[in-house]
Amino acid sequence: MLKLLQDIRKIFNAIIYTIRPSATLGACILVLAALNPEMSDWQPLVFLMLATFFGGAYCFLVNDIFDRKKDLANEKFRPIATGVLPLHVAKGVSMAFALIFMTICWFLGQIPFILSVVFLLLASFYSYINLKTGLLANVVVALIVSGTQWGVWVIKPDDYLWLSSIFLFLFTIPREILLDYLDVSGDQKIGKRSLPIQLSERKLSWVMSFFLLLASASLVLLITTEQRNTTTIILLTITILSVWISFWRYFKKPNHQTALYSVRLSHITFALLILALLSR
Repeated sequence: MLKLLQDIRKIFNAIIYTIRPSATLGACILVLAALNPEMSDWQPLVFLMLATFFGGAYCFLVNDIFDRKKDLANEKFRPIATGVLPLHVAKGVSMAFALIFMTICWFLGQIPFILSVVFLLLASFYSYINLKTGLLANVVVALIVSGTQWGVWVIKPDDYLWLSSIFLFLFTIPREILLDYLDVSGDQKIGKRSLPIQLSERKLSWVMSFFLLLASASLVLLITTEQRNTTTIILLTITILSVWISFWRYFKKPNHQTALYSVRLSHITFALLILALLSR
């Protein structure tokens, strides 16, 4: 009995580790900031945050299921890759999360339900193509990340959310490219054709700069399209600066250390966007 309880606890901890609680809960906070609810709006807020949590958890589980060999090649000893979280358990839990996610979206309405199906298809499609393509896989991840904002926009149409969704999409692409850069050695072993493997560091920097420029432009539009309060304008301006500050060190001296530094620093950009959303 004691051994059974220990095994259950071990699997539970492995599931929690796999679904990346910090990233999943961060997405929930982003939804909270995007909806920016009044007290009367608590029901769609709770539903959207739950949908975000279970949808995000599904994405991470499915990604790790498909990335078992890739994770081991890159010395990422994640629970599914190492067998700590049995494959059949991971598949069962991911299907349960997908079902919960779609059920919640069904109660939110027809369009949210359709979007939930598209979201799950994109997550599964990414996991399949991740080992086969470069930029396309990064674009699919960006669509998934920005999907949290699109979901809120369906519930509460707002030009602010539309433009912030565009920003999230464009900013996520170069961030994902940097994450691929960190995995180059392992990806080469398994034959993955990521963008950092296909392009020189100089060309890679130009590609990332292009998307960062478009991301910055979307925030400029966000500032100028309508009259914003002073706090929001200041926060969005700082967010634009943080976009370039995050990547500047890598652009100046591209290597594994500066790429890791840039990825970590990019979390500040997400935090600033949340503050800007809350301030509007």
